[in-house]
Amino acid sequence: MKFFDRLTRWWRTHPRLADGLIILPLLGLILLSSSGSMVSAAYPVTVYHWPPWALSLVLVSIIVLHMAPWIFRRTNPVGSAAVVVVGSLIQLVFGPDLVPSMFMVLLTVQNLAHRAPRWASIGGFVTALVGAVLYAAEISFLPHFTGPGSYSPGEILSPMGWLAGAVTSIPVIALVVLAWAIGNIQRTRRIRMETLQTRAAQLAVEARQERELAAADERNRIARELHDIVAHSLQVIISQADGGRYAAKATPEVAARTLETISGTGRDALGQMRRLLGVLRDTDAAETTPQPTLADVPELIDTMRLAGLEVAYTEAAGRPARSLADGAELVLYRIVQEALTNVARHAGTAARATVVLAWQDSGVSVTIEDDGTGDTETDHAGQGLVGMRERTALYDGTFTAGPKPDRGFRVHAQLPYENG
Repeated sequence: MKFFDRLTRWWRTHPRLADGLIILPLLGLILLSSSGSMVSAAYPVTVYHWPPWALSLVLVSIIVLHMAPWIFRRTNPVGSAAVVVVGSLIQLVFGPDLVPSMFMVLLTVQNLAHRAPRWASIGGFVTALVGAVLYAAEISFLPHFTGPGSYSPGEILSPMGWLAGAVTSIPVIALVVLAWAIGNIQRTRRIRMETLQTRAAQLAVEARQERELAAADERNRIARELHDIVAHSLQVIISQADGGRYAAKATPEVAARTLETISGTGRDALGQMRRLLGVLRDTDAAETTPQPTLADVPELIDTMRLAGLEVAYTEAAGRPARSLADGAELVLYRIVQEALTNVARHAGTAARATVVLAWQDSGVSVTIEDDGTGDTETDHAGQGLVGMRERTALYDGTFTAGPKPDRGFRVHAQLPYENG
């Protein structure tokens, strides 16, 4: 199969050379076998008294004009057909009635219907029909003479009459129609195949674009996860380290607990990063763990309190009306985590924060406020707010963040319930 595949590929990529390797040996065979014997055929009376070499030249010209254009019939089907028409006109006026290369006229009609534009296909079909009628009329109504190689050279033959012309024209017209019909079938099949190939190429491009978009979304998701894990954990570690440094001399037991907190926070962050990066390396072998949910918010707040941030947590009265979409609780958890981390980093040493979780008829919301004195206009303008806004938008939620009128900063996010 590989040999035939290579042969087919070569046939398509070298059309002139491939067609030339077929038609040129056939042309040479016809010229060697026909040029001498065809001089004795019947010619129209207009070439009476022509010498044998002139008749042979006419015959060779007709055969070459019929067959040679097949070499470029795929690259220039209209030009190839035009040359065949010239050869047919020479045969009609000067040549013998029957020439071995006449079958090329039918192949040219088929080639035009297959490869040429629609106007050329129809024009070639009409031209072939007109040529068939003229050929029948030439046989029926013009006198002929016999060539010098016949038994009675130069003898004038009477016209054969309309009956002979009708008998001749009917099968010729039928062959022309058949050749054009075959070419049209090939044309339809070729267009269908080209359409399918174009569609397949378009689908391949769309699939590649979808993969690229999916990869970009996954990179953004991983970047947000890493930012939340690293920023929160490092903030807790830094706060604990600062507190432990001051408490080390006066109360060593506090310093020991502080170091335990730092160690636990670091291990937890390292474990989360390993699980996250393990998914990138091998999905099947990666270690997985349940993602944080709203039920883990109190534990998160306890961790922030250990880091020295005073946080008040309130879950407003109410119950979920419907379920949230998959991953929505993780989004709210990360927003609380990022907001409290920003408070610890930028709001000042005496800042206090409040976290309010509210279940409503339309969805669930979280509000994080602080009374800090930091430069909130610039401190909260980094990637943290961008990530929170992007996470909320993925679930058709609303997100607002900005400084409060008096002092401090406020972050509010609301996510709707799942449709249904």
